[in-house]
Amino acid sequence: MLNEIFHNVSGPFTIIEIANFINAKVYNLKDKKLSIYGAADVDNAVKGEITFININSTMKKLKNSSASACIVNKYDKINIPKEMVCLEVDNAHVSFAIIAQKFYPQAKFETKVSNYSNIPKKYMNSFPIRVDPFVHIEEGAIIEKNVWIGSNSFIGKGVRIGENTRISSNVSIECAEIGKNVLIYSGVKIGQSGFGFAPSQNGHIKIPQVGIVKIGDNVEIGSNTCIDRGSHGPTSIGDGTFIDNLVHIAHNVSIGKHCAIAGQVGIAGSAVIEDYCMFGGQVGIGGHITIGRGSQAGGQSGITRSILAGSKVSGTPAIPLSQYHRQALKLQQLIRAKGK
Repeated sequence: MLNEIFHNVSGPFTIIEIANFINAKVYNLKDKKLSIYGAADVDNAVKGEITFININSTMKKLKNSSASACIVNKYDKINIPKEMVCLEVDNAHVSFAIIAQKFYPQAKFETKVSNYSNIPKKYMNSFPIRVDPFVHIEEGAIIEKNVWIGSNSFIGKGVRIGENTRISSNVSIECAEIGKNVLIYSGVKIGQSGFGFAPSQNGHIKIPQVGIVKIGDNVEIGSNTCIDRGSHGPTSIGDGTFIDNLVHIAHNVSIGKHCAIAGQVGIAGSAVIEDYCMFGGQVGIGGHITIGRGSQAGGQSGITRSILAGSKVSGTPAIPLSQYHRQALKLQQLIRAKGK
């Protein structure tokens, strides 16, 4: 069961309430008053909880699950136990996410400003924000309502933080405009100087980085990610983009809407990432290239040149996924032949 010391827990909800939340078709229902107390993945769900299956090949896992209910894309009477209530929906993964948010809501926002913080006077009294201990906000920063800033964080002069944004502890933000409903995890650094210099015989000559960072609405930025400000224009992150931990985004990078970027990805300066792109862990993207809309890159891919919209690539240097698979198969065949 979930540790309530660490996480907020809501509920229980009846199975009928849950079905209504996600507009599900219900199977194997014997008790309309059945209460569900939590949501978990199929490998960890216990009696009284609801789980989900999104991939047909894993449907058989339900036979060994103790969960009281499951969410699936299509009812399967062979692999779903008769004693397990089944909720059929169009997208099981999305529906599970909606239900999980019901059971495990974010901490409730409460207006409170710590006396151990150092912030402009206009935010000290009767302004709906939360500022935890040892926060420093410089004069000229604009903090909109319902913003929550965690302990030991720094907000530089002129920075704008949009409504309902949550900033965790030990975050540093300067030279930036942050949108609404943004979630910034611990240790993130936004708006620091980019890696700009001119090499010479006398050493590297620093080029002043005088741009900004622009982050849209509903963006999520994982722990210890660094987003450099532009050298002159902006480094920009589009609405709804999710960024994992330990990602580096260099100066003047442009990332579109609803992209998903996994941990340890590095994006070099002035690269353009169009909308709906997805990158696996440790992908490297060269500077001054364009990644077309909806493209996907497998983990550890090295993308050194522009790719067209809808591309799926893998390997270093990155090549089309189908070609990568053929090469891997051919190499395996050659190795086996050598072994004989």
